[in-house]
Amino acid sequence: MTTFHVIHIIAGAWLIISPYLNIFDTRNLMVNSAIIGAVVLLYNLWFLFARTNVDVRPDA
Repeated sequence: MTTFHVIHIIAGAWLIISPYLNIFDTRNLMVNSAIIGAVVLLYNLWFLFARTNVDVRPDA
């Protein structure tokens, strides 16, 4: 399992459990989801375009 997969597991778990923790109000929960979504988006873009060794290639 690579760091790529671990980050997705952690981010996904956080997005699933954060609404049930009752530590955020509605606005902060929306901001939390937007920030985590942006982190996942940026990490995916970096992984796909900046790295040379990806798990799946379209030409394979």
